[in-house]
Amino acid sequence: MQKSLFDNDFKDIYQSAGPQGQPVFCYRTGMTVYEEIFDKNRLVAAGWNNSGTPLDVLEGMPCRLEYDRFSRPWVFDVEVDGECLAYDWEYAGFEKYEETVPANGARLLHGVVTLKNSLKPLTVEVHTVLSGSAVFTRYLTLKNESELPMKLNRIEPMGGGMEIFRDWTHFTSGESAKEQLYSLGYMENAHFCSEGAFRWHGMDSGGTVVEGRFDNDRHRYPMFMLQNVPLGHIWFAQMAYSGGYEFRFDLDPDLTPNGIGDGSRAEAKLSFRMELSGPAPHLVLMPGESFTTPEIYIGRVQGDLDDAVNMMHRHTRRCVFTYAEPKENIATVGAGIGPERAMTQEAIFHTIDTAEAVGAESCIIDAGWYCEAGREGDDWWGRVGDWVADPGKHADGFAAIRERCREKGLKFGLWMECERMGRDTAVAKAHPEWYRTRRQNGTDTTVIDMSNPDAAAWVKSQVERVIETYKVDLFRLDYNVDYTQYNCKTERGGFTESDCLRYYTAVYEMFAALRKKYPGVIFENCAGGGGRCDLGMTKHFTHTWVSDYQIPPRSIAITNGISMVLPPERIDRLVSGMNGHLRASLDFTVRSTLFGKPSTNTYNPLGSGMNSEELAFVKREFDLYKSFIRPYLTDGYIYHHTPELYEMHPKGRAILERSSADGTKGIIGVFNLADVRPGDDAAIVYPRGLDAGKTYEVTFDNSQTTATVGGFTLVNDGVRVRLAASLTSELIIYRAV
Repeated sequence: MQKSLFDNDFKDIYQSAGPQGQPVFCYRTGMTVYEEIFDKNRLVAAGWNNSGTPLDVLEGMPCRLEYDRFSRPWVFDVEVDGECLAYDWEYAGFEKYEETVPANGARLLHGVVTLKNSLKPLTVEVHTVLSGSAVFTRYLTLKNESELPMKLNRIEPMGGGMEIFRDWTHFTSGESAKEQLYSLGYMENAHFCSEGAFRWHGMDSGGTVVEGRFDNDRHRYPMFMLQNVPLGHIWFAQMAYSGGYEFRFDLDPDLTPNGIGDGSRAEAKLSFRMELSGPAPHLVLMPGESFTTPEIYIGRVQGDLDDAVNMMHRHTRRCVFTYAEPKENIATVGAGIGPERAMTQEAIFHTIDTAEAVGAESCIIDAGWYCEAGREGDDWWGRVGDWVADPGKHADGFAAIRERCREKGLKFGLWMECERMGRDTAVAKAHPEWYRTRRQNGTDTTVIDMSNPDAAAWVKSQVERVIETYKVDLFRLDYNVDYTQYNCKTERGGFTESDCLRYYTAVYEMFAALRKKYPGVIFENCAGGGGRCDLGMTKHFTHTWVSDYQIPPRSIAITNGISMVLPPERIDRLVSGMNGHLRASLDFTVRSTLFGKPSTNTYNPLGSGMNSEELAFVKREFDLYKSFIRPYLTDGYIYHHTPELYEMHPKGRAILERSSADGTKGIIGVFNLADVRPGDDAAIVYPRGLDAGKTYEVTFDNSQTTATVGGFTLVNDGVRVRLAASLTSELIIYRAV
């Protein structure tokens, strides 16, 4: 994509009248256009383009989508008390207004369409927020206008017809042309330690469903990319929700009679819907109560996967990650110690000293700080909920450890899994009505019912007490709960309501309040790794631990996939600890963290000597991250030269690139994965983030050699990299001169 188009900040919401006077809403953001029309008591999708031009620019020859050709043309759906309300609405008004994000100065345009249902006394506001990228934000606000509770059995915040691809046989060739019309990309695996396994899939006729966190495990990120292969445009979307979700796509590419003789037309009709999944009802809406659905972030580009990726990052940086926080808290290099060892003061001091040696900027005391020394690995799970430092280890309330951290220039951090409590903890005994129990790995997992206002208030008070009592600079959240938690229910308004939606609403509200109360504290998100690293959760955190798997070659594949959905500066990746040292060279493991946000652990046991050469290399790479990469993180681009690394133990080669927005500097990581054979030891990499009109100093980090090369040559001839063995790497550093 041309950078002049990519950097377009134009945004407009244009309301006009349709052929019969119906309200039409045209959303233009950057070069992406999307229209909706209120017709026949429905709000329906009316078409997309990537030219920047409204669909009725020639009033006498509109080219909107023929929405009545779809069985489900509406753009949202809710089912109340067993009745579908998709097509029984009355138009009640429209407004638009500008907003400014205080943290970054971004100018947003917000449109609201208000509808009232004729079957049920329910009002819906359809919200659309534009930032100037190719992406917009969509969510609904639902209000019960009656005097009785309403059961919301289905909630579909976004859907409708996408396109009718006419005469598709003229644009394709080959016997399998029909199966090659569209490619659907999503995360292949839903399970623990398999995050980020992105893969393209061909689409067949009929319905295709992608889901997670209810019928499937919780580690599949709620996103999709959908490409019209012959014509080149890509829709891409995310749902900002940590509970169950389902994305359904319906493709009808069959030949259709045209009504003239025996002739026929080839028309592919494509539609979609994004909805919440889980037990019904999702919500019992009480009289007078309003509820706002999870946000959908959706866009379309005429380009490739990384055009879509960087557009989404641009949008989320502007209007999702919007907390004001000190510059020194952004993308810091982290360190920590966990229950894999006895967390004595001596061991913690050793971790702090190692962190200083490699250039880390914070140190977290992880799970088990409330357990007796030597019992952390056995007891941390069952002791969650009693958030008091163990007096045998930390009688001074971490004072000596905090002082040691600050002497070494490190921020002090503590871990909590504040939404769980062990069965034998004081809070569980005092409030057994607060927890929900699910069997997990042979152990009862006690989850605090955050949909209970009293329980949620207690959890918030405990987080506040820990931050204030122990003078915490960094708060780390964890959540080691499997997805069967979403089967929990509560009686409300005479009905049995699923807890999930209210649960996560309470969690989001809690962390929104905590971020505002403690603007100088770094908030780090984790959920057994990447169990809930969606934008609904991560928007309230400084950065996110996206996986507990750190062993090459899968570790770089996880970084590769998750950096497609979250900006790299929000992604924690670990270089030491969690068995990451078992495979690959040191350079491979260290460099793979440079394409996220590096974190580190210790490199030698207590009582053994430090390998000064090992630590010096780690520090050199971290210094490069801090001085060269970090300055352009918040508006830089990332490029996935090898996007599909979906195998559990990927083979071949991974290539990632980060560059500044102005094309003046960047890095390219080349990583040999498993099973690299003789004769396959060379790769030619074509840099994508630089400017062909500039001249660059290109450094090969392995040999520390530098050459001056023209950008035109780099773009057209590429850079040849030779790596002879599996699980080795090279880092190419380029900067304009």
